[in-house]
Amino acid sequence: MEATGVYSQSLAARILQYPDTQVSIINPAQIAAFAKAQLRRTKNDKIDALVILAFAQSQNPAPWKPEPVALQRLHALVTQADSLRATQRQWANRKHTQGFIPNLPQVVPQSTAAMLRFLERQMAKVEKAIAELCANDPLLQNQVALLCTIPGVAQHSATRILAYGKSALIAYSARSLVAHAGLAPRQHQSGTSVHRKSYIAKQGNKHLRHALYMPALVGITHNPIIKQYYQRLLENDKPKMLALIASMKKLLLISRAILVTQKPFNPQLIHLT
Repeated sequence: MEATGVYSQSLAARILQYPDTQVSIINPAQIAAFAKAQLRRTKNDKIDALVILAFAQSQNPAPWKPEPVALQRLHALVTQADSLRATQRQWANRKHTQGFIPNLPQVVPQSTAAMLRFLERQMAKVEKAIAELCANDPLLQNQVALLCTIPGVAQHSATRILAYGKSALIAYSARSLVAHAGLAPRQHQSGTSVHRKSYIAKQGNKHLRHALYMPALVGITHNPIIKQYYQRLLENDKPKMLALIASMKKLLLISRAILVTQKPFNPQLIHLT
């Protein structure tokens, strides 16, 4: 089936309850590209079903299985907390702009202040639930503790990396994990005349990329592996933003190495990154 967020996952989980059943959830972009390769000019439900069937028969996609319950709960809590935080920023910006509006009715800033207080309470409630989940689940407790040994990674960043990275942090190879996070380089070259500037593909989990940004920014100062890597890129005349993105990739691979080996951060882990 094509991926449709929680709807496809809910259906897949129910289908897997039947014996001898296998489910694969595929990126719709792959199915669309497969249909174009077959020169399909018409699109309707019947043809789409035939395209998905042909894709499954020819490509043999990997089977899907649900994430562990603890990771599902962590993802739900982290997603809620980050959504509340984004809404809080919107209302904080609204409060700022309202200060410049002449003849503003008093009820407007009062309502804005009440909304900000409500969002603050809700964020605190959800963050408390995240901390309790990580403290009470042995697997999450161990993984968060391991990630927090990385210089630049604290409780907040560790829970986000785990929630958005999920099982891919351990199950995927280093190359596949980098592509999964959308941090793989994208090149465009053809012969000797076409050689465009490379950039990251961004065809991956943007939430995982966002979770890596601040820890990598701190890491270029306090993490010996990332600091050395970042400085070497700058010495090779690489732009600062490119060096920072490469440092995010390095941090992701360090996190993977720590979770796979079940050993705390050690600069000697560099051979695994």
